[in-house]
Amino acid sequence: MGLIQRVLDQMGMATVSLSLVKEMTQLVKPSKALYVQHPFGLTLGDVGDTATHEAVLRDCLRHAEELSPPGAIIELPYVWAKDDLRERQLRKEAH
Repeated sequence: MGLIQRVLDQMGMATVSLSLVKEMTQLVKPSKALYVQHPFGLTLGDVGDTATHEAVLRDCLRHAEELSPPGAIIELPYVWAKDDLRERQLRKEAH
């Protein structure tokens, strides 16, 4: 995604990526990424949690409009607290 994002940015389009793994995002080097600590498959939040879905999307739109240094990774305040799914996924123990 980083390469495509940089090309779109050069064309004048505002872009932002959502990231679940900060270390991977640092390797890919998108022009701007928002880091959210949610499980894979639940990037915007839990199923049915429309308040968090909307908040994450609003943050995406807001940060897409803001100027940031190239390669910025902005940590969003949302943290998965429902269970240990995210940690199990990161340890490759979840199915």
